[in-house]
Amino acid sequence: MTRTIVKKGDVFSIETECGVRYIQYICNDINQLNGNVISVFKDETLKEVDFYIHTTVAAGVKFFGWQKIGKQPIPDISDIVFFTEISEIVRKVVHNNADVNWRVWTISGTDAYVKDLPDVECYEGSVWPPCDIPDILCGRNKYYKRFVR
Repeated sequence: MTRTIVKKGDVFSIETECGVRYIQYICNDINQLNGNVISVFKDETLKEVDFYIHTTVAAGVKFFGWQKIGKQPIPDISDIVFFTEISEIVRKVVHNNADVNWRVWTISGTDAYVKDLPDVECYEGSVWPPCDIPDILCGRNKYYKRFVR
């Protein structure tokens, strides 16, 4: 078995029940457990991004058969916005019942706790295990919110 070295910019194909999907490993997000951020492409042309998600690419390759198919330049990622919902415990303990519902951040940049999500495209920012990625790519994971406007 050959070892696959995973580097930023690498493009992978993932076999799913709804067909082959393509992703690119674009960066690590220090604001979210240093998770690997991937862009998910709309089709095989690898031109248009469908959405962004955090996962562990090396584990996807090693344990779930993601195939490295090439490399391409990493696009500008400075405007990508992620969000997570703040739990009741965090709201009470950390924020002293503050009126916050969401944590919002940019990749390895600013983060804030806010009452309402901003009026920009943003993506659910949890780090998802590689075994869940095929279901998310097919739209079958009810817990993943692709984006909110």
